[in-house]
Amino acid sequence: MHTRRLIALLLGLWFALVVTTGVTATVSQQVARNVAKSLPGPPARALVLVGQPMTEEIFTYVANEVNRTLIEMSGLAELAVVFALASLLFLSNYSRTATILAALLLLAAFASQFLLGPQLVAQGRLIDFRPEDMMLGERARFANVHRLHNVLTIFRLLCGAWIAGILLFRGPGSRMRRRVSKVDEVDDAKNSHVDR
Repeated sequence: MHTRRLIALLLGLWFALVVTTGVTATVSQQVARNVAKSLPGPPARALVLVGQPMTEEIFTYVANEVNRTLIEMSGLAELAVVFALASLLFLSNYSRTATILAALLLLAAFASQFLLGPQLVAQGRLIDFRPEDMMLGERARFANVHRLHNVLTIFRLLCGAWIAGILLFRGPGSRMRRRVSKVDEVDDAKNSHVDR
């Protein structure tokens, strides 16, 4: 029972981490542009010489840097949580399917953090403050890496949802009950052999 609760806790932490990171990365640029357009008096007067377009670019750049730091730090936290989840599922022998899904989840998180994450950060910094009609090759590479990163995120969410489904639709101690039933079947077979 305690193992099942711990699995649920780790899974909940992981879901919260992934969803929070995704929502923050999605809305941060729009929030930055809105803030740049509605600055209070003193900051607005200080940036009047820079101009509104460049002010929005500066705020967007700050939002992008926050997102990059968030991707790096949340990726490490996700790896720690998923590693703990996969280890717990493997050691407790709770569910073979859930253990395989957690291993796939760990591999996908590792790929996102160490293969795609650095490329996403590097390519994003290359195109900062560049006009949209410049560096088209770099922008295409950034779009492809970003798309692949999103695909891996969706894959991880599906794996996590499947594990959650196993946890919800499978009662606590079901693995133990199966073991007990197998032991009973073996005992019955032995007893029937003795009775003969």
